Amino acid sequence: MAKKTIKSIRSLMLASTLGLTAVAGNLAISGHQVSAEEVQNVIDYENRSKEFLNVVQAKNWDDAYHLLSKDLQSALPKELLSTLWSQLTAPYGEVKETSFERVKNDGVHTKATFIATAEQGVYKQEIKFNKEGQIDDFLFDVITAPESFLNPPYNHPENYNEKQVVIGEGKYALPGVLTVPKGDGPFPVVVLVHGSGPNDMDETMNVFKPFRDIAVGLANEGIAVLRYDKRTRAHTVKTSTEPTFSIQEETVIDANLAVDQLKTLPEIDPNQIFVLGHSQGAFALPLIVENDKSKDIKGVIGVAGPAGKFHKLLVWQMEEQLKLAEKMKAPKEQIIAINELLATYQNQFSILEDPQYSKENIPASFQMQNAYWWFDLRDYVPTELAKKQDIPTLLLQGAKDLQVPVSEFETWKTALNNRDNVDYKLYPNMFHTLVDYPGEPNWMTEYMTPGNVSQPFLSDIAEWVKTGSIQPAEVQPEPEDPKQEPTVYWDGLLMKKGQIGKIEVVKPINLWKRVDDKLEFVRVLQPGEHYRVYKYDNQFGGQYGLGDNHYITKMEEHIIYKTPSKAKLREMGMEN
Repeated sequence: MAKKTIKSIRSLMLASTLGLTAVAGNLAISGHQVSAEEVQNVIDYENRSKEFLNVVQAKNWDDAYHLLSKDLQSALPKELLSTLWSQLTAPYGEVKETSFERVKNDGVHTKATFIATAEQGVYKQEIKFNKEGQIDDFLFDVITAPESFLNPPYNHPENYNEKQVVIGEGKYALPGVLTVPKGDGPFPVVVLVHGSGPNDMDETMNVFKPFRDIAVGLANEGIAVLRYDKRTRAHTVKTSTEPTFSIQEETVIDANLAVDQLKTLPEIDPNQIFVLGHSQGAFALPLIVENDKSKDIKGVIGVAGPAGKFHKLLVWQMEEQLKLAEKMKAPKEQIIAINELLATYQNQFSILEDPQYSKENIPASFQMQNAYWWFDLRDYVPTELAKKQDIPTLLLQGAKDLQVPVSEFETWKTALNNRDNVDYKLYPNMFHTLVDYPGEPNWMTEYMTPGNVSQPFLSDIAEWVKTGSIQPAEVQPEPEDPKQEPTVYWDGLLMKKGQIGKIEVVKPINLWKRVDDKLEFVRVLQPGEHYRVYKYDNQFGGQYGLGDNHYITKMEEHIIYKTPSKAKLREMGMEN
């Protein structure tokens, strides 16, 4: 038991350090919420959580353990509490200061949030209490500034209401939000099912909140949306130590519970319940349909869904990252590290594919985190199960997706070509976060450039939900006699003809568009973003041109400007 638990704790450590931040958006939630003040009339959660952090800091593990709920104690043996806490804090180093941020009730837990300042950086500590005031789980998370997330232009809060809901009950109940259009219902509804990782209900990724965007976007189209925290988000520690935790517990069961609950709500049309899965959520859609014994789901929407075996896609992703690192002339040590990780995956997955092993017989040589999860999923191919089903299906894909490539989309189309109730659409500029990216993605820049799910994507989903069909994508003609530019990377950014330099944003700065000799504000560029520069002129105090008539002002404390070396220019054929 101890060995398995330690492996699960390592998995939790990875999930937490790479986890997604649940930053509060700017969307008003109507319906009753238990406020921090109401809760603290009974229990002082701020001081109770401070007590826990103090005894942990003092390494008084017996006292810390007594503050845990029975559910958490059953998942986390006392002797492993110190191991878990040490592994969670190790990446950040010694904590220098901890400051209280807030207490908030999400319908399942009352969460006390602290900001920890440590030797290696700042992170968020979230202590989660059950209704009895016992610590039921906790989460360490990265911090992303709220201003990093753009409010979508189609978000009109006056057109919808949001209310707190709880999915399921007991040990693994989940907090959720139901977004409902204003007006006369009942309304059709879409349930959102997350991709990989401990996702919050907005499916927050870097500087994106695609599930929030979908919720408010569809609400403006007259469609309700239910989104909820993933089980591995709401119950991070407890799920990480489950010995037989599979994709059923991670994704499938909770999606079906959400559908069951929606049938009971007066504002929802029980005959118009749809499920949208993104990435791993789309991969799991055939399992969710199979588990829908009452046939309550009217249709499913798969977005960026893997078509084949999950572990094979993971190896492909690592191979592609290695190719790109070599192409971009990444540091030697980085390429060596990717090579070593790839070799580890290949070795481990060769064991996974050995037919003598199974989820009932997992060899000690298989050292991947969540071993049971992998073996339970080993033989599942979503397209094979989907072939046997007859539920209306919409499959959507971004052409710039580097995590789940267009080839997976084509595999879906081939596999389901005998079904007449499947619609498909490819979006030329969309990448994995469901946001359009105008440049060439490279696993880095597209994830640092804030954006929102596009309105055409949302309108297509709304049209399909309401009518059962969508307009096909327009075919873009190939340009005549296309001229191929050399592929040259400069510090990770693909160079383009006519480029004279590049800028890195170090402090927030406005992006402008010139219209009729006037500047129109576009948005705020954020630190860490990189852009190509094609020109410089002295207008408006001196500005760099980023292409497509977009400019930023020369403000040296906000940006760093660099010019390419002569060697780079020669590679581009721009200098002899």
